[in-house]
Amino acid sequence: MSEASARKKITAATRIPNYERLALHSRYSSKLITNPELTRALVSFQANKNSPFYRWLKYKEAFSSDFVKYILQKFPTIANSPPRVLDPFAGVGTTLTIAVRMGCKAIGIELLPVGTTAIRARLIAEKVNLKSFEYYLKKLEELPFDTHRSNGYQFPHLRITKNAFPKQTEKAFSAYSAFLEEIDRDDVRSLFFFAWLSILEEVSYTRKDGQYLRWDFRSNRRLESKFNKGTIPDLRSSILNKLYLMHEDIKRRKKRIDFRKMKIIDGSCLTELPKLPDASIDLIITSPPYCNRYDYTRTYALELAFLGYTDDGIKKLRQTLLSATVENKTKRKQLAEEYNSMNRMNHYNSALNTFYNQKALQEILNLLNTAREKRRLNNNNIPNMVENYFFEMNLVIQELGRILAPNGHVIMVNDNVQYYGEEIPVDLILSDFATSAGLSVEMIWVLQKGKGNSSQQMGNHGRNELRKCTYIWSK
Repeated sequence: MSEASARKKITAATRIPNYERLALHSRYSSKLITNPELTRALVSFQANKNSPFYRWLKYKEAFSSDFVKYILQKFPTIANSPPRVLDPFAGVGTTLTIAVRMGCKAIGIELLPVGTTAIRARLIAEKVNLKSFEYYLKKLEELPFDTHRSNGYQFPHLRITKNAFPKQTEKAFSAYSAFLEEIDRDDVRSLFFFAWLSILEEVSYTRKDGQYLRWDFRSNRRLESKFNKGTIPDLRSSILNKLYLMHEDIKRRKKRIDFRKMKIIDGSCLTELPKLPDASIDLIITSPPYCNRYDYTRTYALELAFLGYTDDGIKKLRQTLLSATVENKTKRKQLAEEYNSMNRMNHYNSALNTFYNQKALQEILNLLNTAREKRRLNNNNIPNMVENYFFEMNLVIQELGRILAPNGHVIMVNDNVQYYGEEIPVDLILSDFATSAGLSVEMIWVLQKGKGNSSQQMGNHGRNELRKCTYIWSK
């Protein structure tokens, strides 16, 4: 018998019964509706690859602008005019910009500075003086990077970004930095700075690959793999190509966004949502981080270093983000103190009670803790991560139920996940939290094609297709 077969046999023999998960599925099975209009491209960044403005930054943690349009067209009957739209995990602002363009007011909460930088660049592009942009673009075309003055700029590397760029590229950074100092318009300088941020991965020895950066063998780092990224362009050509693309999109702008109808809140929705008034939002369109061990601080390490984050700053940011990685520690004490300071401990305790009474979730946590005790998990922090994720998402959902106005809707995109060969029904657990928050589960749209589990889990437990869903909750 092979090792994989033996592991499957042991797992099957020791698996905790799934009575509570079956009961939960039975309770919501009628709400699981396949929606043929939804595709993976529509509910992910893929449909934005060639979309004006959204193609500037390679940001995979987003749904498409067409998805937001689809939702706004599906739920047009909102009493307030203009409707008030919220995205508590705003990312690069796709919900916000499309909602405002379609006549709504929009609020976005985002903690990752890569996202908020992209949102602000998008807003600047709406009002930037095109002639000034073109003037400095022309100057850059004529700039000899190899002989232009240097201002001594050095890329502020983190431990995990050292040797990320060819030496010639590091040298060119200083020439481009000196060029930015010569731009006397803040709006143009900001967009030229954003172009620099947007091409960091392109001119580096790295590639975003799942949870981490994948390193080219030429990077002088100690690597086991011989990954070859191919031709790495020089800084000058990459910057110019990015600015040409941005120029093309800016020229094509038609109806400009009234950015006064958009509010961006820098911070965590765990601490910012409680500050929003009751019944103040008509429509919530969002996609939270998935419970999949994805570490944004590692994937976007180059961009975060560029924006001034130190190694200690990265660690703090990682712990502040919604718990979705095995390195996250519990935030319960901190969150309890936050709620206590707002005289809202009753709300916190109610959410705590909801969390512990979600029997399917507790069944999963028992399963994972048992697997950890038997040393059958590939990372012993997985049970803690899953527990922290659902604890925090429960608090978020309780707040969404409070701030949503009557007849309002919550639209949430999320994926189910699998650990230890067991699918965790994220869609059903979060929908049950929504019910406890006073919301009605209208439907859970299921994509016709789900996603596969990881290659490692396929080897141990076989291939399972996991549900990809969009939840529709109402008040």
